Amino acid sequence: MNISKDGKTLFFSDDEIEKSINGEKKVYVTKRINGQETHNKIEKKQKKFDFNNEIVIGVNSNKKHIKNNNIPNNNTKAIKKNMNLNKSNNNSNKNHKKNKRKKTSTKIIKLFSILLIIGIIIIFAFTAPIFNIKNIEVRGNNQIPIDTIISISKIKKGDNIFKINNSVIQNIKEHQYVEEALIKRKLPGTIQIVIKERSVKYQIKLINSYAYIDKNGYILETSSVKAEVPIIVGFNITENELLNKKRLEIIDLEKLNKILKIIDSSKATEIDKLITEINIENENNYCIYLESQNKKVYIGNTNDLTKKMLFLKKIIDEEKDNTGTVYVDGDISNGFKPYFRPE
Repeated sequence: MNISKDGKTLFFSDDEIEKSINGEKKVYVTKRINGQETHNKIEKKQKKFDFNNEIVIGVNSNKKHIKNNNIPNNNTKAIKKNMNLNKSNNNSNKNHKKNKRKKTSTKIIKLFSILLIIGIIIIFAFTAPIFNIKNIEVRGNNQIPIDTIISISKIKKGDNIFKINNSVIQNIKEHQYVEEALIKRKLPGTIQIVIKERSVKYQIKLINSYAYIDKNGYILETSSVKAEVPIIVGFNITENELLNKKRLEIIDLEKLNKILKIIDSSKATEIDKLITEINIENENNYCIYLESQNKKVYIGNTNDLTKKMLFLKKIIDEEKDNTGTVYVDGDISNGFKPYFRPE
């Protein structure tokens, strides 16, 4: 026991004054005032550890933080709801990615299966004897013999029908009379060759023969036989070139275009059927011959051809029994009047 300096208060030792009862401490303080002693009991409660009010690192720091910031219960519920939604979204994304990978794998498997089936079909088509060629048919030919077309096509019986390609068409088109060619397959074993032939429209007089050409200037063949088509005089191409080339040169193709204009303009009056020769040596004054009418006709250039042919038709009808020359080579639009000069 200790006595304070003022001599009024007595302090007991801890062993004397402390008693632990249910977590409480009882302290007795004695004072002597005017010869009288008073005793005061001071009760001091020992704090209990409360997880809700104390911060324990790593255990409830977040909870304490939320509590200290006075977050309402409704906000807490919203946060928990958002956390649950985020978790749900994460799970949804994972499932979506998983399904996407599954679909991709399924597509790859299907594609591989399709390619495998196609490969098997192709192998079967190119190796099965049932698809070997047994018949070769030719359609559209009038001037070229069937055997010639089959020969130049290089198609053989026993070949696989699916191995026939564009090289066959190119082989056939090498023939001067073939303008277009088409190959058709009639399964299981028939090949059909369809061609479009060029036709002889004009001829060029050579020394001892004639060179046949079509409307596009392709040189078809040479023959000693005179064809029933107009003779063209005045091309630049030589006889040697006619024998070795497949088509006229550009300068002669331009002249050929003028000839086509003359022929087209004469169809309305049917004079085209009477023309036996066209001379194009003088481009300013073309000359045509009507052998059956015993007449030569100067038509000038290719201007006003339709009017010129109408006047020519009228003169032929009027002078059908006379031999001579018809002149329609002037400018009819400016008053020129065509005329006939008998021989």
